[in-house]
Amino acid sequence: MTTTALAPATASAPRAGRTARIMSLVRAELTLLVRNRTTLFNAVALAPLTVVFLAALDLVPDGAGSAIAGMLVTSLAAIALVIVVYYNLTTTIVARREELVLKRLLTGDVSRTEIVVATATPAVVILLAQLVLGVVASGIWFELPGVQNPALVALAVVGGIVVFTLLATASSGLTRTVETAQLTTLPVLLAAMALSGLAVPLHVLPDLVERVAQWTPMYPVVALMQHGLGAVALDGTVSSGALADVTQPIAALLVWAVLGAVATQRWMRWEPRR
Repeated sequence: MTTTALAPATASAPRAGRTARIMSLVRAELTLLVRNRTTLFNAVALAPLTVVFLAALDLVPDGAGSAIAGMLVTSLAAIALVIVVYYNLTTTIVARREELVLKRLLTGDVSRTEIVVATATPAVVILLAQLVLGVVASGIWFELPGVQNPALVALAVVGGIVVFTLLATASSGLTRTVETAQLTTLPVLLAAMALSGLAVPLHVLPDLVERVAQWTPMYPVVALMQHGLGAVALDGTVSSGALADVTQPIAALLVWAVLGAVATQRWMRWEPRR
């Protein structure tokens, strides 16, 4: 009786300790974020200013406000993923590795996964803040974007965060210094933005290029968001949100999550590169 009664409490102890460690690291990371006024300003001001700038151009046809708002929210999510999550997280991890911060953290009870989750938290907070502020600003100056399938929008955002966080941790292992991150992250940045369908619609590209682009890391995020919002799809048609239409983007997202996890285990370094 005694052993049986104590077993659940004993099993929950490691989980409680893990949660406490993560929350402690997250609080420290968020404290650093709040103290960095430049980063905080960019997080708060970038999305609304982008919407205000486009509204000032007065190029939106009557009745197209919702479609423009959907495009803006999708674009803000894509930009935040590659810049705030991928690039900034890569440089953050490299800087802390070279300053022996990561090595010191590993001497305690904190696991590597907990360190990565805590380090990525400020980037995720900024991304979510930009999306919320972008939606609010779009609703004020244009029209609130319609949401046809909220689950697909959530999958796009959460899946994108996971994929680009893993790509950042993997890229940090290939990056010797913070300065060289501009070079090591360039291939992912170019592929993610140029072949996502945001800069150039994929249906106007050659068939081979279009098929390759559909398996780049940003394409599934953009495709799922557009399907979830019921916007115009990447092939120029209206998104239906049907399961058959999102099977390939979901598969691509899963493939990149697996590749990112494998690459992180193989390449990420926890001690300075000499």
